Amino acid sequence: MKRISISPRFRILLLLLGFIILIAASCKKMNLNPGTGDEDPYIPEADNNNGQITPAGEVLETAVTVTIGASGGALQSADGRLRITVPAGAVTTDRVFSIQRITNTNIAGTGAAYRLQPHGVPFAKPVTLSFAYDTLVYEGTVPEAVGIAYQDEKGIWWGQGAVKDATAKTLSVSTTHFSDWSLFEAFTLYPASGAVNLAQTLNLNVYNNMSDELAVPPVPGTLRPIGPQQDVTAQYIKEWKLGGAGTLTPIGSEAVYTAPASMPARNPVAVSVALKGPDATQYLLVSNIYIGPEGVTFRIDNGPWLHGTIPLGVVLAQGIHNLDAAVVSSGNNGPADAAFSLKWRGYPSGGHLNWGDSIPWFLYQPPGNTAYQQFIVAGKVITPSAGGIDFSRYTETPGGIITGSFTLERAGKRVLTGTSATWTPVKIEGYFRTKRVAPL
Repeated sequence: MKRISISPRFRILLLLLGFIILIAASCKKMNLNPGTGDEDPYIPEADNNNGQITPAGEVLETAVTVTIGASGGALQSADGRLRITVPAGAVTTDRVFSIQRITNTNIAGTGAAYRLQPHGVPFAKPVTLSFAYDTLVYEGTVPEAVGIAYQDEKGIWWGQGAVKDATAKTLSVSTTHFSDWSLFEAFTLYPASGAVNLAQTLNLNVYNNMSDELAVPPVPGTLRPIGPQQDVTAQYIKEWKLGGAGTLTPIGSEAVYTAPASMPARNPVAVSVALKGPDATQYLLVSNIYIGPEGVTFRIDNGPWLHGTIPLGVVLAQGIHNLDAAVVSSGNNGPADAAFSLKWRGYPSGGHLNWGDSIPWFLYQPPGNTAYQQFIVAGKVITPSAGGIDFSRYTETPGGIITGSFTLERAGKRVLTGTSATWTPVKIEGYFRTKRVAPL
């Protein structure tokens, strides 16, 4: 074997190189830049098991601002879903505080995200963030799995458990710094609600967002990185079930739903999966799946299903959300010849809106002198129908999907004869799936 000789100068270079590598390795283990004391505690760099880096959210609205000083104060987001409470002594001088709704880039996020200012200012006393929640927050998951997260300067989201106030319907955490914040789900059934056309298939998955274990968010104040998203391992899957028409084929943490070839009597159907949690705890995740094409599908007094397309999607104009469709009144594949309209105001608290005599509004007008509305008239008395609109997926972000159902237990069928109108009660039920477009 050939022997290689190394000169003394090259030996010195090798020793210096080894010393530099040793120093570099030591620096990765130690925080050699303690800073001023104003920074957040040291957070490890992200890797495949330590959080997923995502971009910062994009601004959706003008920030709500208020000046708060040493005596403390509070402010609330424009949509009313996040409140900040600043105690006395949290800041020593007047500071401009702000909340601004942004797109949610948290891979486990639910609902909107919010940019809180001032950034980089540590608070002497913890500030309380209180998120309002409703039934839409728990779609596809369970209350125990919902927490609050913030995004650090590296783009990693850090999640923690929250204090739940069932009376006020809020989830709260305390913090000594501001960043971008959102609600998140530690594990979830995806899609939380879905839609599939007749005789088509839909894949469902159970995902973990914090680790490879089935873990609920840690206690408030204990942070864990979010992502990468991964399948829940088979050991935590107890069983899949289908409630309604069609077939379900489960394969571990995944399942394939196949819709029936004709419209079912019960719509949506419910797919559920039971998970085996720690300490023999069981969690039941449910996804409601609407069967039918995109647009609006409904029927009157259990008659044939009617379908309409929604060319414009949901449009916000002058404070009113408008969903307008063109319907084939015969129920066949002929040309659209009837008008359909749903209208409502504001975010639907709890995902449900009751009918009124004006807004929320329902109108179906086929050809001729007949129309159907969300109320019935007797003499001069207008009586709104029981029922309402139930949103299963809701967004105010252009391009996002809105799905839901509607029921009118006693809608008014109005038939005009000359100058007089005859009103008779009918039952109407249906569902819709469409996109949100930019406000006019």
